[in-house]
Amino acid sequence: MKSSLEDERRALLEQIEASRAVYRRMLTGEPDASGARPRLHRVAATSASSVSFPRSRSVQWVLAHPLWVAGGVALLVWLVPRMIGGGARAAARRRAEQTRPVVTRSEGTLRALLTVTALLLRDPARLRAAAKLARGTWQWLQQRRHARVAASVPPAARSGAWPH
Repeated sequence: MKSSLEDERRALLEQIEASRAVYRRMLTGEPDASGARPRLHRVAATSASSVSFPRSRSVQWVLAHPLWVAGGVALLVWLVPRMIGGGARAAARRRAEQTRPVVTRSEGTLRALLTVTALLLRDPARLRAAAKLARGTWQWLQQRRHARVAASVPPAARSGAWPH
């Protein structure tokens, strides 16, 4: 019984050694007894020699065209803040339009005049200057109006003689 167990053990060890030799030849690329190279080494050798770093086509393009990439990055750096800022300004404008009541032109003018009046009433010196400006403007408008009326009246009518 001892001899059969010993024979099995030797057979297993021989199998292990044979498979190790096959694997060793595959990894090192040595031909076996028939002269053929192991298949695993051929696949590894062809794939290692034909593939270069990087394998991705997009990364290869980026590495081959650095100026185009730099220009694209610069364009993004220039455009993105403007796009974000423009969106924020548009959103603020929409919010302001939603909260602000619709004002007609006359209400806007009236509001502006009332605001100017309130600002003038705060300071007496400004109020006097505004009154002087308003008085001068009113006199200028009256003189202009009288001149236009005088120009539209014929000379005979100015003398008091109307043709009958």
